[in-house]
Amino acid sequence: MKQLIQSLFVGLTVATLVASANSPILTIDKSIEIALKHSPDIDISRFDFQKAIERSNFQKGYYLPRLDLSVTGGKQNISYEDQADLSGTILLGRLSASQLIYDFGKTSGQIDAAGKEASAYKASMNQIISLKILTIKTRYYSALKMKSIINVNHKNIELQKGQLRRAQRYYDSGIKTIIDVSDAQVRLTQAKLDLSNSKYELRLRIALLEESMGYVPYSGHYDLYHIDSDIDKMGNNLPSIKRSLAQLEGFAYDHRFELQSSKYLLESSHSIVESKQGDYLPTLELKGDYTEQRVDQEFIGLTPQRQWQAGVGLKWNLFSGLQTDASVQEAKISMMKSASLVEEVRLKIKREVTESHLYVMRTRDAITLSKSIVIASEKKYIQAKKRYENDLSDFIEYQEAQQGYINALGELVISYYDYYISIAQLDFSVGR
Repeated sequence: MKQLIQSLFVGLTVATLVASANSPILTIDKSIEIALKHSPDIDISRFDFQKAIERSNFQKGYYLPRLDLSVTGGKQNISYEDQADLSGTILLGRLSASQLIYDFGKTSGQIDAAGKEASAYKASMNQIISLKILTIKTRYYSALKMKSIINVNHKNIELQKGQLRRAQRYYDSGIKTIIDVSDAQVRLTQAKLDLSNSKYELRLRIALLEESMGYVPYSGHYDLYHIDSDIDKMGNNLPSIKRSLAQLEGFAYDHRFELQSSKYLLESSHSIVESKQGDYLPTLELKGDYTEQRVDQEFIGLTPQRQWQAGVGLKWNLFSGLQTDASVQEAKISMMKSASLVEEVRLKIKREVTESHLYVMRTRDAITLSKSIVIASEKKYIQAKKRYENDLSDFIEYQEAQQGYINALGELVISYYDYYISIAQLDFSVGR
């Protein structure tokens, strides 16, 4: 019976080697590389970050001098009482310059807020990339899991075919009844149905993987990288967790981009409050204008050809109908909301790290227990087979033992790949 168990994984290895010889291999690292290059959601987050950078640059422009040039050309007409009208052409050019001197934090607050907002968008982009990597790993291992389930189904079909031949031979010899043959036919058909459903499920999981990548590599003609091992060795070399739960939580608080983004938004809201409070105070600016005009001869005595002015301007809004008060209070409320969001994200991260850590422990234990169940179900299957062959038990007992063995193999495969999925989820939850 041990040979039967080993043949399950040997057969899958042979199938993988044959597929590898005919199709390119898509590794999990290659899948992630493709996703980072082609996924629309990553592009969207990247564009949002780039827009935030430009908004920050826009705010910085308020610190630099402002130059405006205007040119006007056209006709001019002047009418005087009891005098002939003056009419002619005019060409007017004006150059204006202004430089902010000090505005008590209004501009600096806007610049700081825009810069922190850009940092928040960058952290959000990295968070989306981390989530994309998790999705790729989860769907990749999910597809590998189904490939292994398909091979378990193939093994089940082979066992059911053998039992059908055995039942038919016993019936022809008059040892067993026709019910054993009928039951074997039903179970063989059910095994084929399970195989068919598994194949459709694999196609669906491949489609989900390609959706996550945002691209269909190799025109869809590829195979997933798959390393098979003997069932006796399955779970012996699993990646382990070397940090305690408290250490993982601390690592997550330092490295989760989602928390970084919420902190940047809080800092941005602080700067917005400072900017709004600056509206209570005056603004000092250095201003200057230079004007030059070209007119017809009739207007030379009436119109200056050149003029300029320069000075320091002070603008102070003494009352704005309580609008300044309202905008300051709104900014403070937004700041308190941002602070609450930081705490909410921190609690969420703590929960996710705890759940992921427990999931890893649970799936690792599941592999150990599943291996024990496989060994026990193997012994039960051997005993039931001998009892059936010696007419000490009925066909139902034998088939239940055989199906229990197949189910145990399937559960071991599921636990094995669930463990790798749990490791991927833990890496994501701690920001690794």
